[in-house]
Amino acid sequence: MASSRDLRPDHTEPIGIIRWATFAGVCVVALVWSAYSVGAQNGSFLTQDFGAQYHLAEITARGAIPLVDFEHGWNAGSFWVNAALYAIASGSPTIWYFLWGRLLGAGLGAVLAAAIGLRLRLHPVVMIAVALGVLLLATPLHIKYTICLLWVFVLLPTGWLESRPRLAAAARVLLPALVFWQYVELAVLLTGASGLFELFARRSVPWRTRIVNCFQLAGGFVLGLVVEAVAYKVLWGLSFADFNRQVILGQTETHENAQYAVWSFFDLPTESGRFFILALYPFALLLPFVPLVWQRVSDSTRLVALAGLVLVIVPIRRVDNPHTTTVSALVLVAVVLAVAELYERRTSLIEGHFVQTSEPLGEGVSRSTRSVVALPLAAAGAAWAAATLWIGFGLQSMAGAVLLVALAVAGAALGGLAWNKHSLRGAIAAASAGALVVLGGVPALAAVDHLGDMRRDAKSFVVSDSIARWVGPEYERCNGGTREALVMPNYLELYDALEITNPTPYYLFHYDFAQYEDVLVPQLEDGSIPVVIETMPLHTPQPWLTDAISANYVPCSIVRIEKHGVAVTVWTHQSRGDVRQRDLSVRGGEMGPTR
Repeated sequence: MASSRDLRPDHTEPIGIIRWATFAGVCVVALVWSAYSVGAQNGSFLTQDFGAQYHLAEITARGAIPLVDFEHGWNAGSFWVNAALYAIASGSPTIWYFLWGRLLGAGLGAVLAAAIGLRLRLHPVVMIAVALGVLLLATPLHIKYTICLLWVFVLLPTGWLESRPRLAAAARVLLPALVFWQYVELAVLLTGASGLFELFARRSVPWRTRIVNCFQLAGGFVLGLVVEAVAYKVLWGLSFADFNRQVILGQTETHENAQYAVWSFFDLPTESGRFFILALYPFALLLPFVPLVWQRVSDSTRLVALAGLVLVIVPIRRVDNPHTTTVSALVLVAVVLAVAELYERRTSLIEGHFVQTSEPLGEGVSRSTRSVVALPLAAAGAAWAAATLWIGFGLQSMAGAVLLVALAVAGAALGGLAWNKHSLRGAIAAASAGALVVLGGVPALAAVDHLGDMRRDAKSFVVSDSIARWVGPEYERCNGGTREALVMPNYLELYDALEITNPTPYYLFHYDFAQYEDVLVPQLEDGSIPVVIETMPLHTPQPWLTDAISANYVPCSIVRIEKHGVAVTVWTHQSRGDVRQRDLSVRGGEMGPTR
C-alpha cells in the first residue's frame, strides 16, 4: 500500500510474486473449504429454499422459460446460470449445491476478496485476513451475494481502470446491465451505491466526470431492463405490460404488506453461534462513515463501504444470521481496509494538525476551556450515531433503511466539508470520538445485557436439582446411615445437593478410567464404597466397572424422571443384606411405582 503520508494509495506498483502466491493459496483454501463444508443433501434439502432453486434450475435446463422473481431478486440470467450448474452436476443436488452455494458463494467470495487485495496492493497478511474473514465469518450463502464483491472488484477506482476511460465507461454501463439480468434487486442497490460514491465520496475527479459516470451507471441499468423486455417480447411473446408488471410493478405488489423487522440491539435472536455477527453488524456497518475515519480512507474503501451500506435492507427485512452474515462480506472488507489504511497512516494521524484541538479555538484558549467546548461537539457526534442506529434499525418500514443510508452519507459528507476547513478539524475529531463511543458502546452494552439474560434464563442445574429432589429420599432410605457415596458419571452437583462425600479420589469417568481398575475394584468388593449413585450410562463403556458394581451391589432404588429422560439407580453394597428394592417413576410432578 501507499506511504503513511499519502492519502491516495498508489495502485500502480507491481503486484509481486508474494501477493500472487498469497492469492493462489487463498484459491486453494477456498476450494478445499467449499468441498468439505458440504454434506450429503437429503430429502429435507429439496423442500427448502435451496431445494426450490434446484428444482427451478432443473426445469430451466429442460427448456422452461426463465423466470422473473423480483421478490427475491432472481432474474432470467440467474436461472440460465443455475441450469448450467445443474447440467455440470449431472442433476446431483449435492454437487449442484456445492457449485451454486459453496464454491460460487463463500468460496468465490473469499477469492474475490483476495483479488480486491491484489488490485489495491494490500499487504499479504491483510489479503489473508480479508479472505478468511469472508470465508469463515461473513460467508455469502450462494452465488447471488458474490455479485456484490464482484461489483466492487470491477469498479474499484484504481489507476489501471481510470487510466483507460473507454474501458471504465464500458464497465460502468455493462456491469449494471449484466447484474440486472442476474439479480434485479442487487442491480438496483449496487447501482445506487455507485451513484452515491460518485456524488458524495469520490475525490480528485471533476464534477462533470462524476455526473457523466452516474449517467453511465443509470444507462447500464436501463439497458439491462430494455434488452430483457425486448428479449421476452421477441423470444417468448411476453407483452411489455406483463413484463412491466412482473419486473417493476411486481416489486410494489410483492412488498405491499411486507414486514420490516425492528433490530433490537438488546434482544437479538441467539439461535446459533454467530450471534456476535448480528451484534457487531451495525457497529461495523457505520464505522467507515465516522467523519474522521471517512477522511482518512481511500476512495476504494469508500466505494466498498457504500456498497455494503445499501445492502442493509436485506438483514433489516429479516433479522437473522443467514441474511446478516451473507451481506456482511462487504462490511467486513471495508472495515479491514479502513483499519489497514489507518494503521499505515498512523504517523500522519499523530503528527497531523487535526489532532491539535487548540487550533479551532485559538492559541490563547486554555486546555480546560478547549475540553469544555469539545464536549458539545462529542455529544453532537454521539447524537448522529445514535439517531442513525435508532431510526435506521428501529423503523418497521423500508424508510428505515433509506434513512439509515441518508444519515450515514450525510454525516460523512458534512464531516468532509468541515474537514476542508483546517480550523474545524479539531471539531471533527471531537464529534468522531463521540460517534465512536456510541457505535462501540451499543454492542458492548448489548453483550453485557445478553449475559445477564442468559444468566436469568439459564437452568444450569435443573436436572441435578430434580434428581436431588426425587432421588434424595430414596438415597436416605438406602444409605444405611452413611453419608458416603460415589456419583457416576455426571451431575456431580449431587455431592453438595445431597450432602455426601466421595470415598474415592476419582470424579471424571473418562476414556482411560480403566487405569484405576486395580484400586477401585477392591473397594467395590469390600464395601469401602457403601453406595453408588448411577445417574446415567457411561459415555465410554467400562465393563470392568459396571461388572464389579453388578456383582457386589444391589439396585436398592431406580427412579425414572420422565420429564428429563433420566433414570437414576441407587446401588447399595450387598454386605447390608436384603434391602427393599423399588422401581419408581416421576410423572406430572408426582412419583409412583413404575408400571
